[in-house]
Amino acid sequence: MTLELVGITKKFPGFTLGPLDLKIDNGKVLVIIGPTGSGKSTILNLIAGLVKPDSGSISIDGLDITKMPVHLRRIGITFQNPSLFPNMNTYENVVFGLTKRARKEDDLKITKLLKDLNLLHIIERNTQGLSGGELQKVSLARMLVTNPKIMLLDEPLAHLDVSTKRILRLELRRILIGRRNVPSIYVTHFEDDVYALADYVAVLQNGKLEYTDKIESMLSSQNENHFPFASKMFDEANYVEGEVIRSNGGITTFSIGSNVVEIIGNYNIGTKVGILVKPEDIILSREIVRTSARNMVKAEVTNITNYHTAEGGGVIDVHLKADRFYMIARITEQAMIDLGLHLHDFVFAIFKASSPQIIREE
Repeated sequence: MTLELVGITKKFPGFTLGPLDLKIDNGKVLVIIGPTGSGKSTILNLIAGLVKPDSGSISIDGLDITKMPVHLRRIGITFQNPSLFPNMNTYENVVFGLTKRARKEDDLKITKLLKDLNLLHIIERNTQGLSGGELQKVSLARMLVTNPKIMLLDEPLAHLDVSTKRILRLELRRILIGRRNVPSIYVTHFEDDVYALADYVAVLQNGKLEYTDKIESMLSSQNENHFPFASKMFDEANYVEGEVIRSNGGITTFSIGSNVVEIIGNYNIGTKVGILVKPEDIILSREIVRTSARNMVKAEVTNITNYHTAEGGGVIDVHLKADRFYMIARITEQAMIDLGLHLHDFVFAIFKASSPQIIREE
């Protein structure tokens, strides 16, 4: 299944979306990022048929659906605020769009979906008493149970608390890539959503696509230039991902190119794990030192830039590279002088196994 937008435009008073071109293949997740009012939700509404374009075409596997009625498109969509029926229980909300015959024939699939989303224990509870995370999962299940050709997600985690967002991101990625023949588009303005969910990233500014590429391509330059195309949208963070090679005793080791990193937790060997490490959590040393920190990576200094704080200068960002390992360490200007750091010097980047935040697992 392939979704393609060609030359799509939509004009509103004081704002024009497009013209834009997008193509998303089966089993891939495209995350569209951009500030509020840039046109992210409008793209989803155009694809779903809730809004008609002024020009251009939308097709699924070569079939033009630009003028097709909403109910014939078989496109699933979820929103920031789930539109559920408060007088119905979880199960009734999930199967609302199915006929009685379809409910009976697909009973095993429905049960498996509810189990995958950890909803079986609340299927008889009215949605009025559910938490924000549970409501979003019910909304997601209602979309998935109809076997949509395309899945569209409009900032479904925006109003949830931090810990619930973290859990749901991991679950969402697993569910979205598990439906191998369905392209998915997820819109957000949260950096963590990009790291946790994207196969491809598109940056939207003032109705125009500024950048579209694979997540790997974006990350390969992220720590060198730190999102030059969207620096105003993101807080600074280091994202690193690799494959688990060992896991026991609550410590997991994963490889990033020729480097290894240890994190707290148990994960299956072969699992791809993505972590976030704060620049402030990285210590630099010219020599190997004895420390309780379990991670020590030898890296080349590829750039040195000033980090501008509200209090003024005095803080330096040191950009590091070691094979596929890219990171920024944030140190004081005095620390840089004491270390005698210059471009292309080699240093040891040191951080604890407890420092990383696990944000992606598959």
